Amino acid sequence: MDMESMQKSSERRRYGMDSHKKGDGTDRMKSERFDAIVIPDNLSQRVRKGIRQGEKIYMRNKRKKIMVRIAAAAAALLVCMGVFASQPALASKIPVIRNIFKLLQGGYSYQGDLDSVAQKLEEPEETGANHGGGQSGTGDGNGEYSSSSGGQDGAVGDGARDSAYTKTVDGVTISISEAYCSVEAIYLSLMITSEEPFPDTMINVDEQPLVYVRGEANYSFRPAGGEAEGMANGGTGSLEGTFLDEHTYAGIFRIDILDITGNDDAIKEQYYALDAFDMDFCINQIIGDKAEPEPLDYRGKTQADLEAMSDEEWRAFMAEITPPDRNQFPNKYENWWFDGPFAYELHLEMDKEGAQVVTVDEMNETGAGLYQVAKTRFEITVEEKCSAERAESGVFLVVLDADGKLLPNGGSVYADTYAINGRDVSKVYVYVCDYAEYMDDIKGRRGDADFKEILEERALYGKEVVF
Repeated sequence: MDMESMQKSSERRRYGMDSHKKGDGTDRMKSERFDAIVIPDNLSQRVRKGIRQGEKIYMRNKRKKIMVRIAAAAAALLVCMGVFASQPALASKIPVIRNIFKLLQGGYSYQGDLDSVAQKLEEPEETGANHGGGQSGTGDGNGEYSSSSGGQDGAVGDGARDSAYTKTVDGVTISISEAYCSVEAIYLSLMITSEEPFPDTMINVDEQPLVYVRGEANYSFRPAGGEAEGMANGGTGSLEGTFLDEHTYAGIFRIDILDITGNDDAIKEQYYALDAFDMDFCINQIIGDKAEPEPLDYRGKTQADLEAMSDEEWRAFMAEITPPDRNQFPNKYENWWFDGPFAYELHLEMDKEGAQVVTVDEMNETGAGLYQVAKTRFEITVEEKCSAERAESGVFLVVLDADGKLLPNGGSVYADTYAINGRDVSKVYVYVCDYAEYMDDIKGRRGDADFKEILEERALYGKEVVF
């Protein structure tokens, strides 16, 4: 996800879901919150696709149940590490957990045993430059890493010494302790600890705190400039995780391969052929949405006054009362953030076990079709192929497993991805529907026993893909 996408995040603003997928950028949506702001005309298709993810994510487990499991797992880990919740300043003493995948994967968008296949990023014996002294971290041989922070009792602070995978800036420490790389995505586990308590943070529809990474990444297989110039690099996007306490956040950061390669098939094929590669990853900011954004000053106008305005009057009034810096991301009215840089050099190994890519590359008389379907351990990624007219009208993808059951959407905002944990995906059924028809009618039939038959009859395009 690029910064333009981050700037007007769908979940952050709680915008309505009235736009069309693959639209031409003329859609306008008003916030359902009191600080409503019109989405600008020039937002990219990827931003609009992100906005529509709220409609698509209806199959995930509710976070309330998941948070109970997370809390229990976190408590067990802390006890095993000899850290007790009753101790003062718990967050300043918490070790860097090297099992974040295990902690979160039960409630993650792409459920599956990430922990069993992850690279555990081992700190080298010599960690290099000392930025202010302090104790460096050491591995204990049991898959956990002791705190690399300096100061008394391992307190995180400005005196902490950076190591290969743990960086501290202004009292904030970010550790990357695990990585998993498939032909379709890169997953990184992050633990963020702060000397000061995290501000109260807004949660999304899955009751998950809205926290983002703003950064940049470079890859050894991709040119740094030239043909790659202007492409997204996967360094910016949303985190999926939870606060372990008021000083500590643990999350998973996922990078779509399309965030790295864009539409460059040559670079994508080069990526598919790799066994390993190097990634320079620099986090410039960690950003969160305030639980209570500062409201706009409506200058005494009531809700009735606003509703009585024409669209032109409403836009002019909003432009008049909105401070210019509120349109920036992040901004002090709606966000909290920590500045970096937190820079890491990662060597990632590619897991190709079970990975398959099926290229269909066809389109029917309706202008709807399918380009490619890729399957890995944890996800299926689908790329449709549509005419310009059909894309402008809007389409919605639906994917069923081999038993004809709906696959849940993953958390990607760039590609159509589906979580496959525990499902029979020896074959899948892909349907491309008209967006408006799906939202207005077909969507409401998801629970019907004959949902597959409904799709067969009403979809613009359907295809059985066998792996």
